[in-house]
Amino acid sequence: MSNSVRKKLIFTGLIVLLMTIIYISVFSKENNSNSKDSNVELNKEEKIFAENISNLSAWVVYWDLDSHKEIKVLDKQLKNVCYFAASFNSHNELVMPEKLMDYYKETKNNDYNKYITIVNDKTNSDGSSLLKDTSLLKVLLSSSDSRGKHIKDIINLAVKNDFDGIEIDYERIKSDIKLWDNYILFINELYKEVKKEGLKLRVVLEPNTPFDKLKFSEGPTYVMMCYNLHGGFSEPGEKANPKFIKGLIEKMSKVPGKKDFAIATGGFDWASNGKTTSVSEVEANSILKKYEAKVQRENESQCLFFNYKDENNIEHNIWYGDKVTLNSWMKVIKEKGYDISIWRLGGNLFK
Repeated sequence: MSNSVRKKLIFTGLIVLLMTIIYISVFSKENNSNSKDSNVELNKEEKIFAENISNLSAWVVYWDLDSHKEIKVLDKQLKNVCYFAASFNSHNELVMPEKLMDYYKETKNNDYNKYITIVNDKTNSDGSSLLKDTSLLKVLLSSSDSRGKHIKDIINLAVKNDFDGIEIDYERIKSDIKLWDNYILFINELYKEVKKEGLKLRVVLEPNTPFDKLKFSEGPTYVMMCYNLHGGFSEPGEKANPKFIKGLIEKMSKVPGKKDFAIATGGFDWASNGKTTSVSEVEANSILKKYEAKVQRENESQCLFFNYKDENNIEHNIWYGDKVTLNSWMKVIKEKGYDISIWRLGGNLFK
């Protein structure tokens, strides 16, 4: 065999080998991208948060008011901000946390509608707290007179501080139909009064609301909480997924008027000792880095998840969302033609 022929065969062999390596590499990448739970390099996520989404609402909370960067990212897409929250003292009087009031004064001139959120939490005279206190609601809503006084207090709080709207977030009514009936009377009566004052009204509803036994009236914006599919009450898992969100949109079809659907940021850390704690995206990423864990993305919910073992040899399982997760949930809601609320600002990496 001549040297020229030998060189041609060697050259051809090298070409075939190179093409084989390239093919295997491409095939491997495609195969990995189609797996149910794929590995994620967080610093390479390029998707724009809330792209082509307008009329967003979001909550700021009194215990985490570091939300300026996130508000800047949302920019003109952010139409409403709900200041969370006013609650009740031992005399059933409305009070607003000092830190939240200071933050409100700082942001009062920002270009979005400002709502004061009111929750049925109560602080007793001994300093203890009752969260989502339905016994408080029974006192406030039991009669026309008590509802009227409560409505007057709410209106005074909003008008005195120059809020654009009021948001009512009374929870854990569950299957108490009598309380529900009084609550709906209260909402209807409150709506009449806010209209007189030129205020807006939002009403937050839980996924377990018994819509088939209730009759809501048109007027307020009704906001459905599309989260808590998994949490401290359950095994580890996602806060929401498309099937869960679509089911709640269907349930809300019984509610007339304007409707809004809320998605939740962050996630939870389930420990093997039975303790479950909430985590923000920033906190989850910090834990991920500290323990050099391997993060994956669940295909259906688009949530991130990983396991790690802490210094006390306790196993942990974290599930949380990032902008890719939230974008996928918002797409489901947007395709149905509804506006979106974000629970909550603070601890998110939107950009």
